[in-house]
Amino acid sequence: MNKISNYEELVAERKNLEANLRSQKAYLNGKISAIKEKFEPISKIIAFIGGFKSNPGSSLLKVGSSVGIELLVRQKLAKAGWLAKLVLPFILKFTAAKTIDKVQEKIAN
Repeated sequence: MNKISNYEELVAERKNLEANLRSQKAYLNGKISAIKEKFEPISKIIAFIGGFKSNPGSSLLKVGSSVGIELLVRQKLAKAGWLAKLVLPFILKFTAAKTIDKVQEKIAN
């Protein structure tokens, strides 16, 4: 950086710094959007799995079905890919819990 000796040089330096700042902001925004694009599939998977969260029931039947699904499905999927091992038990547990809730509701009525 040069020594600034008058007002015109100060204004020119300020414009130069502002242009440099705009350039750096544009560069960082481009990098951030590229990172967001790379992580978009992961965020979709997390949102998908988050949809399967349900209130942990204290029902013995729900706990039993959850444990049973864990034991049977994990054993059957021993040679499957990691995504299948991760997603399929969640889907089965969610379906079993909803089915148990419906049956319990019908019994209660």
